Amino acid sequence: MLNTHKLAPFKYDMNEIFSASQMDESKSSALLASVIAKASRQSTKKAKEFVKTFFDAGDITKEEYDKIGKLMDKYSKYR
Repeated sequence: MLNTHKLAPFKYDMNEIFSASQMDESKSSALLASVIAKASRQSTKKAKEFVKTFFDAGDITKEEYDKIGKLMDKYSKYR
């Protein structure tokens, strides 16, 4: 699960990844919102699967996909 107490730093780091990305700004904001919702309500595994659909569609690169996965791990809490 995504640690909601560290949501602001997570958003900042995700926006840093998206600013260097070639992804459209509207897509990146929708992806960010969806990742936060899935990671905080369901699980980080579900959120990573969701991000993988963007990788498979060619919207993000492998490097960006890996960075997003590492960020989710960094800002996660385990129960």
